[in-house]
Formats: sequence, C-alpha cells, structure tokens
Amino acid sequence: MYKPQRLPFGIAMSDDMLIHFSSNSSNHSDQSLPTKIAKLEARMVGKGSASAPAPATWSAASSATATAKFGAAEGLVEAAISSDSDDDNGGEFLIQANTQKRQKLEEDDRTTLFERIEAAADGRQKIVETMETKAGFDVTRKKQGRGRGHSVTGRGRGSRVNDQTRMEISPSTVSPSNGQLDNSYHKDNRPKEQFRNDDRSSLVEEVASLRAKVAALEEDLRKSCQEVSDYQHLCQQLEKELKDLKDHEQHMKPKRMKVISDLLISVSKAERQEARMKVRQDSLRLGNVGVIRAGTVISEIWEDGQTLKDLNAHLRHLLETKEAVERQRKSLKKRQSDKGDGIDAETGAQEEDILIQDEIYKSRLASIKREEEIFLRERDRYELEKGRLIREMKRIRDEDGSRFNNFQILNHRFALLNLLGKGGFSEVYKAYDLVEHRYVACKLHGLNAQWSEEKKQSYIRHAIREYNIHKTLVHHHIVRLWDIFEIDQNTFCTVLEYCSGKDLDAVLKATPVLPEREARIIIVQIFQGLVYLNKRTQKIIHYDLKPGNVLFDDLGVAKVTDFGLSKIVEDDVGSQGMELTSQGAGTYWYLPPECFELSKTPLISSKVDVWSAGVLFYQMLFGRRPFGHDQTQERILREDTIIKARKVEFPSRPAVSNEAKDVIRRCLTYNQAERPDVLTIAQDPYLTYSKK
Repeated sequence: MYKPQRLPFGIAMSDDMLIHFSSNSSNHSDQSLPTKIAKLEARMVGKGSASAPAPATWSAASSATATAKFGAAEGLVEAAISSDSDDDNGGEFLIQANTQKRQKLEEDDRTTLFERIEAAADGRQKIVETMETKAGFDVTRKKQGRGRGHSVTGRGRGSRVNDQTRMEISPSTVSPSNGQLDNSYHKDNRPKEQFRNDDRSSLVEEVASLRAKVAALEEDLRKSCQEVSDYQHLCQQLEKELKDLKDHEQHMKPKRMKVISDLLISVSKAERQEARMKVRQDSLRLGNVGVIRAGTVISEIWEDGQTLKDLNAHLRHLLETKEAVERQRKSLKKRQSDKGDGIDAETGAQEEDILIQDEIYKSRLASIKREEEIFLRERDRYELEKGRLIREMKRIRDEDGSRFNNFQILNHRFALLNLLGKGGFSEVYKAYDLVEHRYVACKLHGLNAQWSEEKKQSYIRHAIREYNIHKTLVHHHIVRLWDIFEIDQNTFCTVLEYCSGKDLDAVLKATPVLPEREARIIIVQIFQGLVYLNKRTQKIIHYDLKPGNVLFDDLGVAKVTDFGLSKIVEDDVGSQGMELTSQGAGTYWYLPPECFELSKTPLISSKVDVWSAGVLFYQMLFGRRPFGHDQTQERILREDTIIKARKVEFPSRPAVSNEAKDVIRRCLTYNQAERPDVLTIAQDPYLTYSKK
C-alpha cells in the first residue's frame, strides 16, 4: 500500500486517490505494475507540464499554488482510472518516453527551484517589513507591559505569525513520481532552513537596531526633559527679575519724574529770567509803559525808548531840512522871475548860476527823500519790535498774575512751564507730559467765582461740547486734543498738541504782506483741514476761522485749532444748512453776510468757513482785510459793513496772479446759494498741487 505523498506546497493526496491506488496494487500484483506506474508518472508529467509556472510575486504564487494542487490531484485520479484499461502493448514505449521526460523534469526542477528561491526572497522581504512593524509594536507593548507589571517573551504571538507566514510562502516541489517527490522535498528544505536562519539573523539585527534607537530616543527624551527643567527654572528667574524690574520701575518712577520736572523747571526759570532781561533791554531801546494819574483815574501810556526817540529826531531833522531846501528853491525861482521882469537882457553867467543852484536844491531834496525812506523803514521795523515787546510785556504780566505760575504738576502727569497766552476766560501754558515724554499745551479754563451757578454750568457744557467735537479729530492740519480733566471746582484743563511756531496772527503782524507762494501753501493746508471736517460722518463747521486760530509747528505745518464755536451738522439738515443759534458770536471781520441776518434765523453751512478762508487769503496777499479793516467790531455791526460787502476790490499793488484773485472772488461770493462749499472750492486747480 502506498503512503500518502506530499503534493506541492504541503497538500497530501486525497483519500479517494489512495483507495484507488491500493485497489490497483491488490488486484494487479503482477509484473505489469511497474509499467502501469510508469504510465501513471508519464500522465502526471503531462498534466504538470500543462500547468502555469509560478510567478515571482506573492499574490501570483498563491494562485499558482492552488492551481498546482488541483491539477496534480486530477492527474493522479485519471492515471489511476486509465491504468485498468491500458494494455501491455505500449509499455516499452511509455517507459522510454517516461525516462526522457524524467530527465527533462530534472532540468525543469532546477529552473523551478530558482523561481521558488526568488519567490522566497520576496516573501522574506515582506517578513522583514512585517517584523519591523511587529518589533515596533512589541517595543511599545514592552513599555506598556513594564508599566502594568507584565512581560512579553521573545517567542510570542509575533513568532507564531512569522512561522505561519513562512509556512504559507514556502514552496514545494511537484514531482512526477513518489521517489522524486521525497527527493524534491529534501532539496527544498535546505534553502528553506537557510532562508529561515537568514530571516532570524536579520530580525535579530533589526530588533537590536530598534532597541538602540529606542535607547537613543530615551536618552534624547531625558536630555529634553532636563532642558525643559532648565528652561522652566530660567523662566522663573526671568519672571522674578521682571517683577523686580517692575517694582524698581514703580519705585523709580516718582524719582525719575521728579528729576525730569526739576530739570524742566530749571530750564523754564532760566527762560523766564532771559525773557525778562530781554524785555528790559528792549524797553530801553523801544520804550515802556508809563502810568499817568489824572485825579482818581489812572491810565497807561506808551513812552518811546531812546532808539525810537533818536530815530524820530532824525526824521524831524530831515523834515526841517527838506522844508528849508524847498523854501530856498522857491526863493530862487522868485528872484529869477523878478530879474526877468526888471531886466530885459541878462548875462549868460547869471543864468548859469541860477540853473546850477536849482539843480543843487533838487539833488538835496532827492537825497533827503532817500534818507527819509531809510529812516521810515527802520522805524517800521522798530514798530514791529515794539509790538512784539508790548505782547511779551503783557504775557509776562499775565504770567506773574497767574495762580499757576509756580510750576505745578497737574493730574500727576503734566508739568506746567511757561505761559503762552491768556484769553478771556482761559490761560494756555506750555507743559511737559511726564508719561508720554512730549511737550503739550495745557489750556486752563477758569470759572469766575462771582458767576451764578447757571452761568458756570453753561460754560462747562460749552467746554464739554468743544471737547467732544475736538477729541475725535485726527488730522495733520488740525491740532490734536489729548486729554481733559478737572483741577478744582472752578477750573478744568484741556491738553492740546503743542505747536512750537507762531500763529498766523503773529506772522502777519511781523510781515503784513506775504509772498503769493507762501500765502498759497498756507491756504491750501487750511482747506485740507476743512475738507477733513466735511468728509466725516458728522460734518463740522469751524465758524471761527481767523489768523489767531491757525498755528504753525517748528516745520512750518499749518494747523487749525480752537473749536469753541464749532457746529456739528446733523444728518437731517438739508442742503440749505442748519440754523445759527449763536448769532453775534465769532470774529466779525471773517464772518459772511448771512451771519448778520436779523430778519430771520440764519441758515449756515460749510460755506461760512469758505468765506473766512477767502478773507484770510486776501489778508495774507494784500496786508489788510477786504471789509472793515480799520473798523472795530462794534462799528462793523452798527454800520452793517459786512452786509454791504457785495463786491471785493483788489488794490493795484502788490501784484497778484489772476488765479489767486479768482479763488478769492469765489470764496467771497455774496450770495450764499452761489458760493461754493468746502469740498467744491477745494477742487479748484489753484488749490491743488500736481507734478508738471
């Protein structure tokens, strides 16, 4: 009885095939058995050669394995069935053919062996990849097991998986006979054991490498933890140092503020002394204020200084000399006419003497006129200096009489320095912001203690309204409002941007007529500020545009200030404008005719500021206001000067371009409906700059 033979990939013969073989061996135990076995082997070889070769890939090898299994089994069954019907006549031929096929099969076995080796190599590569993943998983399992108190042995689930994988990919040899099947099985075992040993050594190396990497990562982790600990310690030190610095800052802040304020106060004291010394020196040259008592009435008069006295004396002397020369010249002409009447013929020498004498008088008069012009220009210069001197003397007097002249620090922040000017109910001091470290202007609003409570509240509401308008304005041609706070029950302060230059009023007093180029750039800057006010969601009418409310910084940038009379144009106001509720306020020389309307409540718009800007431009170009220049505000109001100003007239000198005159005419259009508003006039080509 035959033993069950191993088919390729470890599949045994079926039980039916074994029963068939056993029945044949029992029924035909004669000498024809070898011949039948040879026939059976030949048919098996034919079936095996017809099957497909095993491909190199893992998935193709699996399908070829299944094909080989079923193909071999069918061949054995057919051989067993056909052996009963085959006769002995073809035995020798089949044996001879079988011998040749055995030789060919041995060659095919070697080829098949190399193919199985390649398939096994691919399988080994996949085993390595599987074991790398498994090794990483085992390391993780080991770390977790170490934490839970469990251990994972080297021969665990991973080993069984690897054995199963190796069994699945280990190829077997398909042999045509029982003897060859055993030989092929033993031949295949040698490369299998070699691959298995190589896999084990490779996996051991991989595991060792992974363990080394894990150890290196653990070392890096330890170092990182140490660095984190060091950084945390360093952060704690830095936080402590920062806290110490903040505490030191809080401790040193009052001292620093004290040092800075002391330095500023020292500089301001020196400036005050220098200003007073300069006033005394200029007073000697230009004059001083004298007091005259007439009964119970005390009045002040100006007494010229020595320089002005000498200058006026020179002018009087020139005037006397001029009058004397003119008398001599008249006398000469009279004698010439008398001689002409009494004498019919006069010698040439006498005529020549008279002509020479007359020419001398003419030359002297021309010389006196030149000297007089020089002295007059010098006197005008002194008059300007005298005007500055008078303003400085008034400022010093107001500063000496102010209750804030002792260098106070307001709101624990603003150090008051020197007085800049004084108005009706307010004083403006130059101050220093000890927090932001910048110079500012502090406007101190004082309420008269004798005012009624209602009047005080009205003034406070007015100041708060101005603050609410001004605080939202941020433009480089508008003075910034930084802060507002209360000083005491009757005084509060508004903090403004400090402009170190003069205001336009001081500029025009020093130089009444500006060159057109300078006047143009100033009015352009003013209009840029007005355009900003009229492009806001809530438009603003300044209403008090005048030279005193245009300031200059140290770079010459013009800025509009003082929004005390400003009007906010509500959204529901039509194109005609809003009602003027504060009629009579403002500076009359710079207000348009509609503001003086008495028959009805005037309607105003941004065209008020257009008129005011036109007056400013005219004054800068020609040195005088276009309407009511020499009149007081009371006289303007009494004589209706502005209401009668229907047309603007231009003097012949100085020469001004027609474009500038056209802008002034548009701004000073009498009819409010025909006068352009701010946004329209700002688009005039004369008020825009473009590269040519």
